[in-house]
Amino acid sequence: MAEALSKKEFSQELNNPECAVCLQPCVHPAQLPCGHIFCYLCVKGFANQNKRCAMCRQEIPIDFIEQPRLLQIPQPLEYSETEGFDGGYQWFYEGRNGWWQYDERTSKELENSYKNGDKTIELLIAGFLYVVDFENMLQLRRNDPSRRRQIKRDVSTIVKKGIAGIRTNSSLESQAVLSSSPTNEENSPLPITPSNTPQSPTSGRESPNQQNDLEATIESIQNLRIDTGDSIQNTKY
Repeated sequence: MAEALSKKEFSQELNNPECAVCLQPCVHPAQLPCGHIFCYLCVKGFANQNKRCAMCRQEIPIDFIEQPRLLQIPQPLEYSETEGFDGGYQWFYEGRNGWWQYDERTSKELENSYKNGDKTIELLIAGFLYVVDFENMLQLRRNDPSRRRQIKRDVSTIVKKGIAGIRTNSSLESQAVLSSSPTNEENSPLPITPSNTPQSPTSGRESPNQQNDLEATIESIQNLRIDTGDSIQNTKY
């Protein structure tokens, strides 16, 4: 019986491991090459600061933050009327060329503080303390207020880059569709050449109309020269 319980507890620990950094159940658990498991944002925090595992001090690969080994792939939360915040709202922070959705734990903290009418709240995100200003809808780093970004409370179905810095399947699919669509250059109409712009002939030889116009111009110049010569002779005599 004791053996059965230990197996069950071991299975639960694998499914919902505790993070040794924040001492809470892992949110988006990420496993380092050394085998230790932490919240993705906790890994991001100490990886950016010293680039080593918080438990064994083994070096973390440079590309781990961009390509983490996640035990659970985050999925966008499409809330029904009875789920989420007020029937389907979520919290987002500004990123480059788009919005990221906060992780579930941070979103709950933001929502509770927002509902309580608080003006600000302090959050520990990726190893840094941030102050969220609800009046101006800003997130500022506590020890460096110049590091700031906009936040917003919006419906969970808006187009987003992913969750807490992790791209979801839907965001990757949207990116693939955008990258595979024709470029503006392919769709843009060809420019129309103004009528007063000289046109190059389509071949090395000029067209019949152009040849006729050229001959008429030469003949007019020759007649002009003849008339001018006659008038000069009449003046002399």
